[in-house]
Amino acid sequence: MQNPLKTLSQTFPPEAFRDLKVRLLLLCVFGASVALAWWSINRLPAWETKLQLQSTKIAQLESNILELELRWNPQDAERIASRFKLSQEQLLAGPEEFIRWQTDLKRRTDQLAVSINAGLAQTQACPLPGKRFSIYSATLEMRPIPPGLRTNSPYVRLLNFARDLTSEKKRVDLVELAASGSSNSVSQAKMDLQLWSLENLP
Repeated sequence: MQNPLKTLSQTFPPEAFRDLKVRLLLLCVFGASVALAWWSINRLPAWETKLQLQSTKIAQLESNILELELRWNPQDAERIASRFKLSQEQLLAGPEEFIRWQTDLKRRTDQLAVSINAGLAQTQACPLPGKRFSIYSATLEMRPIPPGLRTNSPYVRLLNFARDLTSEKKRVDLVELAASGSSNSVSQAKMDLQLWSLENLP
């Protein structure tokens, strides 16, 4: 039995088969082009959505920049810089300065027997890069010394000491003050204090 394809190839001239091959090749190219166009059309909405989202973000950033430029005021910036510098000056520089503060505090007591018990330092995040806050706690236990020639009562001396302590250049937070004694006098008192320090991250 003869092969029908071989019989068909003998019936048609070779030029016809070449034309058929070229047409089949062109048909395949056309089909691939149609498939590529269809795939591109289907992906176009997704790219348009992404492009629109990015355009919205850019417009929002430009709006924020314009708003900041309109709100910029050199006087406000100078005032903020001055306040920032003042706030830094009110903070301790580290544990060494906290120790110096303790020593200086004992020297400045106004006829009060003061013992200082330092607590553990706590750390807190700081928005400045490479910096952190450290909060040092200290408990002061005080007993008044007889005034001798002074006329101020122990009560007045304790109030003056607390006022001077919380109004010095470095920030000192008076967390708690407890005192016991008789009328217009104090037999013992206790202060819980916190001091803030701005330190470099380790």
